[in-house]
Amino acid sequence: MPFPYHVRSSDFTFDRQLQWGDVYWYDFGVAKSNQDKTIAEPHLAVIVNNPQITWPGVALIMSMTGAEHKHQGYVFQVLVTRRECSKLDKDSLVKTDQIYSVPTKPGLPDQYFLTQLEMRIMKRIYEKLVLVLNFNEVVK
Repeated sequence: MPFPYHVRSSDFTFDRQLQWGDVYWYDFGVAKSNQDKTIAEPHLAVIVNNPQITWPGVALIMSMTGAEHKHQGYVFQVLVTRRECSKLDKDSLVKTDQIYSVPTKPGLPDQYFLTQLEMRIMKRIYEKLVLVLNFNEVVK
């Protein structure tokens, strides 16, 4: 499913209740430089917080990109295959080292919703998130 450019912002609706594990299209904007290692332009993103209990109007998301961008030996990418998530156009990577706090309006309208990831996929994502945040060192 390509980014829904055809949907005008004046037609956005926000009736769907955002949930942990939801996958939305999100426009990350323009990279600030050619050396920028963050993601830019529209990409899929997965919600990693529980929007029902955190600050209203804000979601924490992790960017996703095509599996062809996998860096060998880099442990902070989680592969999600089309077999696991049939709504994806191709095998994709969740970039657990890229966490963004974004406004839900206008950033995550109903028209940008794609699917919700299964618990087993979210567990893999959170295993990597624990590493990214060095959480194991904190709770020792």
